[in-house]
Amino acid sequence: MKKIGFIGLLFCLIVLSGMVVLAQDATPEATPDMTELGTAADLEVTDEEVEAAKAALGDDGFIGVIACTFSTEYHFTVADSARQRAEELGLRVELVDSEINVEKQISAIENLTASGADVIIICLFDPPSVLSALEEAAAQGVKIVQFAGRQLADLGGVTISIEDADLGRAAGEYAAQLINDELGGAANVAVLDYPDIANVVVRADAIRSAISEGAPDATIVGSYLGGTTENGLASMEAALVEHPDINVVVSINDAGAYGAMQALQNAGVEDAIIVGIDAEQQAKELIQAGGMYRGTVDTSPAKTGEMTINAAVKLLAGSQFPQNIAVPVTLITADNVNEYLVEATPEATPGS
Repeated sequence: MKKIGFIGLLFCLIVLSGMVVLAQDATPEATPDMTELGTAADLEVTDEEVEAAKAALGDDGFIGVIACTFSTEYHFTVADSARQRAEELGLRVELVDSEINVEKQISAIENLTASGADVIIICLFDPPSVLSALEEAAAQGVKIVQFAGRQLADLGGVTISIEDADLGRAAGEYAAQLINDELGGAANVAVLDYPDIANVVVRADAIRSAISEGAPDATIVGSYLGGTTENGLASMEAALVEHPDINVVVSINDAGAYGAMQALQNAGVEDAIIVGIDAEQQAKELIQAGGMYRGTVDTSPAKTGEMTINAAVKLLAGSQFPQNIAVPVTLITADNVNEYLVEATPEATPGS
């Protein structure tokens, strides 16, 4: 989840909790395996596969990338990275911004299909509403790759997504490490979660499990509503009334962690430990500056974009590979944050 106002929160709720039923024939080139996830290494492409993909596209074929939105750092980066990877390989690609608008996403699917797209890479934010358009695209032989979700997995779509358990585990394990190294293993920990979203519940559960296993003498005083800066602030203010000795906060995203940090600062706490998830620019800047914000976990949007194009190449080349691929996560701390700080994100250019 990203730092969000109402629209951003609505978007995250839809993307993380939406369900889809897509009557699509199983993609023959992919090898469905719901028991094991593939890795980025499974999507590495050879020169021969790239040439085969170019031949399959011919003079008029192309890959369409439909983003849920260009307005968040994560989703813009996925789409732009996909564009860059396709152009690097010499493949024609068209980008479309759905702008979190159902009608625009439906139109994008229909227009790309009618224009001769051979592969559509898509982020689904309201799956039931785009069912008919996706069915029609599949019926016309369009191959579909989904990122940021696995709703298409049972129905033949290739899925490329972060695993929430991996995100939570990475954040929780780092918090446990800091508790052991700097606090002698004892701490009063608050976890910021968002129980209305099933995927985020998995993330929060993994945080708690990792802390309990890695720092068994630490006390998790409670789980509190996060997800937005406003929620994090209000929740931490209330938590500090009941548990004024809270000195560690681990959050399911960076946005909620910002609010918790503000509440701790308002209460005069200066030496707490905060670990978030999302690797937002603000979080990375806070880590670089020092202080209580100590780590965040990168959801790897640039890598995700690259992986979606690699999957498209393999589909076009008729290669065998796992149907469901896990995106790697990266822990960012003071030790490596300088490698991940970037300049302000430029505007995307649809269709570039």
